[in-house]
Order: sequence, then C-alpha cells, then structure tokens
Amino acid sequence: MPVIQQIEQTKQYKVVNGTSYNARTNPIVVQILENARLSHRRLRLFYGDRQTGKDWNEQFDVFGYVGRSTGSVKIPLLIHNKRSMGGGSILDHSIVKITDSRGKVILWQHPLYH
Repeated sequence: MPVIQQIEQTKQYKVVNGTSYNARTNPIVVQILENARLSHRRLRLFYGDRQTGKDWNEQFDVFGYVGRSTGSVKIPLLIHNKRSMGGGSILDHSIVKITDSRGKVILWQHPLYH
C-alpha cells in the first residue's frame, strides 16, 4: 500500500476547474475537454503517440461525454451517455485528435496526425 501512495504523490497534474489533467497534456486538448465537460458535448477521441501523431486506431471506449471522477484527484472520465453512472478514465496525454461524436467537425488534431 505505501508504494501506491508514493506513486500518486509523484504524478504531476494540471488542475483546471477542479479537474486534474496529466501535466503532459496539450493545453488546447485540456481546454477542449473542459469545455465539452461544462457544455455536455459528446466527443470522439483518437488516441496515439504524442511525438509522432500516429493514431493507435482504438475503436472501443472512444465516444462519450466528458465527466470527472470523485475523490481527492478528480481525473477526466469518458461517460458513454447521459444516463450512464460512470466511465473509464481518459488518457488525456495520449490524445492525437478530437472530433464531435458524429465525426464531421474536427475540434483539434496533432500537427503530424496520421
């Protein structure tokens, strides 16, 4: 148990409106996720390599609303729909592209996205 506590203490976060984002997350991505959380906008997230912009082609758990966890460190969660009670954590530092849920509007993408 002490090992887990030590790991949590060394992790770096950016806290925006009470939500803790990974310190390595692009500030524009943080802004988009936080705006989507506050406006209840449904998103499609594309995960990939932060340096190269290469998409990992994830197909599951990439659509939803942005929520946040409870507890002392409130991390962003991807909530499937408005009736859902919870969801998985967002790998916010590994996002290479964000679109609206229908995929027609690109909100942000890595400069080298492929």
